[in-house]
Amino acid sequence: MTTEHAPSTDIQRAAPPRVLAVTPHGRSLLFTLEAGQGIPPHRHPGAQAVLAVLSGEIEVTTQSAQTLGAGQVVTHDGNEPISLLARQPGQVLVTLLGG
Repeated sequence: MTTEHAPSTDIQRAAPPRVLAVTPHGRSLLFTLEAGQGIPPHRHPGAQAVLAVLSGEIEVTTQSAQTLGAGQVVTHDGNEPISLLARQPGQVLVTLLGG
């Protein structure tokens, strides 16, 4: 279930992701996050991002915040800022296309 709420500002930086694939037109990254870990606001100019939550609960903040659970997928325009925060330990597969 997706829930929307005010974004969190307390993010402990996550460890670097595992790079699963790299092509001339994109890459796939696997993030393993403990509760409270995440990725501060950032952009991927010229890219489109597909975020798939594999396990846990992850807060995704763009213009607003939404918490995604296992099996949920969102897309994101990389020209806009985004941040992630694990509400529960979990994994997120991030695929960047273009850029």
